[in-house]
Amino acid sequence: MADGGAAEQAPVAGAGADEGAGAASRAPRPLLAFLHLAVLSAFALAQPLFDLLSDNPEFFAARGSTPADIVVFGVLLVLVPPLLLLSIELVIGIAGEGARRVAHLVLMALLAAVIFVQVIEDMVGATDAVLIALAVALGAGAAALYARAEPVRSFLTVLSPAPLVFLVLFLFLSPVSKITLAGDASAQTVAGVKPIPIVMVVFDEFPGISLLDGEGLVDAERYPGFAQLAADGTWFPNAHSIYDSTSKAVPAIMDGNYPEKGRLPTSAEHPNSIFTLLGRSHRMNVSEEATTVCPRDICKDERLDESFVSRLGSMSEDLGLVYAHIVAPPDMADGLPSVTENWGDFGGEEGGGVEGEFGVGEEEDVVTASEGKEATLEALKSDRGAKFDEWIARIPGGRRPTLNFKHVLLPHVPWKYLPTGQIYNTSAKDPIPGISRQSYPDANQVDQLQLRHLLQVGYADLKIRKLIARLKKVGIYDRSLVVVLADHGVHFEQGVFDRRRAKPATLESIAPVPLFVKLPNQKRGEVNRAIVETTDVMPTIAEVLGVDPPEPTDGRSVFSDAVRERDVVKMLPRDFSDWMRVDGDEFAARKQALVDAKVARFGVGADGPDRIYAVGPNAELVGRSVAELAGAGESDMSVELVDPGAYDDVDPEGPIVPTWVTAKVDGADGDRRDVAIAVNGRIAAVSNTFRLAHRENDILAAMIPPSSLRAGANDVQVYEVTPSGELLPMGGT
Repeated sequence: MADGGAAEQAPVAGAGADEGAGAASRAPRPLLAFLHLAVLSAFALAQPLFDLLSDNPEFFAARGSTPADIVVFGVLLVLVPPLLLLSIELVIGIAGEGARRVAHLVLMALLAAVIFVQVIEDMVGATDAVLIALAVALGAGAAALYARAEPVRSFLTVLSPAPLVFLVLFLFLSPVSKITLAGDASAQTVAGVKPIPIVMVVFDEFPGISLLDGEGLVDAERYPGFAQLAADGTWFPNAHSIYDSTSKAVPAIMDGNYPEKGRLPTSAEHPNSIFTLLGRSHRMNVSEEATTVCPRDICKDERLDESFVSRLGSMSEDLGLVYAHIVAPPDMADGLPSVTENWGDFGGEEGGGVEGEFGVGEEEDVVTASEGKEATLEALKSDRGAKFDEWIARIPGGRRPTLNFKHVLLPHVPWKYLPTGQIYNTSAKDPIPGISRQSYPDANQVDQLQLRHLLQVGYADLKIRKLIARLKKVGIYDRSLVVVLADHGVHFEQGVFDRRRAKPATLESIAPVPLFVKLPNQKRGEVNRAIVETTDVMPTIAEVLGVDPPEPTDGRSVFSDAVRERDVVKMLPRDFSDWMRVDGDEFAARKQALVDAKVARFGVGADGPDRIYAVGPNAELVGRSVAELAGAGESDMSVELVDPGAYDDVDPEGPIVPTWVTAKVDGADGDRRDVAIAVNGRIAAVSNTFRLAHRENDILAAMIPPSSLRAGANDVQVYEVTPSGELLPMGGT
């Protein structure tokens, strides 16, 4: 075995010399140290993310990532962590070779511990502390073995090509290669296209039943914008989606074809879309939010207006959270924000989302209403509503036809908007982590989630009214083909965690979507009760424009005999095994039952704007004075509002209205206890204490009507409601 001096002479390829007798007393040379750190970093960090992204390449398509974005990201993921760790090691090494050796071994131990925690998490049913301690112990043992056993060091040297292999496999052989290697589709030459302006809006996570009143009609008082579309065009109350995930449901609308397993939402994968069909005949005003189906030589992708560095930074930030979910033990992962609300599937979409998410995290960094006012106007400039407004403002007048297409993530989570356009939550995070997802065990809190959804539908309606006003202002409303629909619905039911996944038992809320088609110069509203699929939209547009799609489509025109004769509703499951089918009459009855239940809980627009908030146990107390209901004594519970400062200086006309009251409760001990929230001495909302799944903290949450708040300071108090209907004050507020 060579001595230390010989090791200094040996090239890297013969690194065993450096790992001889002297290696136990000093650190490897910097290049060899980097290679060993890179190998462990690849297994600890890069490869887990590469595996996840290979299974979910929609992440990149949803962001509009270019091939260069993905390649640079992959290279940086492989190189930056080990370079950073080596830099730390070398800085510490200024103090001496012994210090560098210790630093190198500590870093190797930490990387090994990260690998071990991922391996043992599913193998050992233990607390987070035990899992972390075990992983650290195994990592320390591995580092000690590395320090003393030359074959271990030689093995890592042999593995030094692994990071490059992982990178090449990810970029060029995994499903991600459909983006990194594929080109764009191109505009097609289609003759005889009628010069008709097209305005098309695809909403997201929007069940059609949300719009309906007790008569099964569009609720004109609560949703006047959608009611106007029904009055001016053709409303299809039996329209339904054919898939429950945006990345496949939206492209199916764009090209009229059923989704296929593994097909990405890109132009290369959907070359015969509405965009390539009209790319030569129409100007393009297109804004995609979660797809990249319009070729970039046809459509300007506004997402690329962000600088390359900013795009990489945003991608890294999002994937940092995803990685935290991969490596964090179960209880720690519970306290992390969701990875599914904004960024893609990653194993199970929101509502729901990945299994085991996300309870109360005591250390969660939450931007509250009282803390966020200074940043609100800046934040609003980049929100979903602002993007919609920017797209609306770009709709041109004139005689040259334009395809105006907008996919908008409304009324999709996160729920934060009121029908007025004001917001009640200034952060994408929940004030109590998981409260928007994991309250499914409690029926009243599921109702609160549906209430927030319906309020955000009201905000979507506000945008429709603004859209119609713009079309009339530029003089194209009458002669335009206007199509408004959604990609899929969402399900609200106690005990159902995954509110987005279509199953035979949830089809009646996830499949139905709103669909309005206003034909050019249509003078009278109609109701068409045919069973329409979202894949029928593109063939309908082609028919109205007087052209045939270049390739046959699975969809048919909504006005065709084939659609009129349908008597079955069908939807594809996530595993693409076989269609889930329901007889049309049975499906209609199941939908009507949901509508009846919704109206019973939330009322209709004709009941007044505050009726929707009167939901929960003891709802008859809403609006009554605290003084007339006061009982003797106090509750044995105490309450801590998450953001009490939000009510110190309220501006009811401002951009933020703190109508979402959330609190932590002490003393309920896991029992369901009815409560009432009073604002300025009058009951504004009723609720109950509950616990998020897998957590041991009692909490409460309820929406209060904006009308309950006055300008300036507001007094918010929480009371326990006794079985006899009396109010007992809870300490802490």
